[in-house]
Amino acid sequence: MARYYCGRCALIYIALSTLCLAKAIAQDSNELTVADYHYLPATEVKTLQVEGQPVPALLRPWLGKKHLGLAIIVADFSARADEAGVTNYLRQQLNHSGWATLALTPPSLNSPPYFVTKADDINQAGKQTSSQAADQETADFSPQQLADNHQQQQKFLQDSMMQLDSLGKAFSGKRMLITFGQSANLAVELLAKQGIPAPEILVVVNPYSDIESINNQLAAKLATLTTPVLDLQSQDGSAASIATQAQRLTLAPANAPKRYSQQVLALDLSLKVTWENSLKLIEGFVRRINSN
Repeated sequence: MARYYCGRCALIYIALSTLCLAKAIAQDSNELTVADYHYLPATEVKTLQVEGQPVPALLRPWLGKKHLGLAIIVADFSARADEAGVTNYLRQQLNHSGWATLALTPPSLNSPPYFVTKADDINQAGKQTSSQAADQETADFSPQQLADNHQQQQKFLQDSMMQLDSLGKAFSGKRMLITFGQSANLAVELLAKQGIPAPEILVVVNPYSDIESINNQLAAKLATLTTPVLDLQSQDGSAASIATQAQRLTLAPANAPKRYSQQVLALDLSLKVTWENSLKLIEGFVRRINSN
């Protein structure tokens, strides 16, 4: 009888532990809300409905007499819409260059899966269920999990981009999409298959995917776009973005400065002087596209 009750207690303990772990995972992956941007003017913080959930977006009007259009800014995965550094710098400074700016909440990086012992498996202790050798490192994600995560991230960005008219309708003119890191790769993928409306100008900053097979396709997909592309690469970009830099340039349309321009930033993107240089490069590319 004592053994029976011990077994029951063990099952209850496992069930409660699993429930607590599930709650912890949910807390760890909290999405940012409008309240997280309480330090910004209320008129600047907007909301999109993405996958049935309210998601913050930050809208700033153009300043001055020049009105060129709307610049949509998407930071790297899991960053804030006003991520400190070049992202927020462009969000604020482009307003003086004739652009309203709309900074979207980027897709999230998914945490590695948690493995919880099922209650039915308690009495099977010692039974091997994995073919992986003991001295091999356990992969954070299986290939199927990577594919599912990637598809979910695509859908998140796609749903966000499809709602731009509701927020940007007051700002007529061109649409410029500025993307960073893995969000940049995601934008290229969606544009290549016409999954999102094509902007008049696309800016990619250190584009890459942490899935090697997808990263290997980035340069080829970028070359298929008819949208004018400004490709910025910094020395402190990810190894995956640096790995495709030469191929992105090689596969780009030749002698077509209005179709593609790659600029290698002399200094790290963490430096303010590089933020300023990035702004100048964007402004220069816009002038080139707008010239006859």
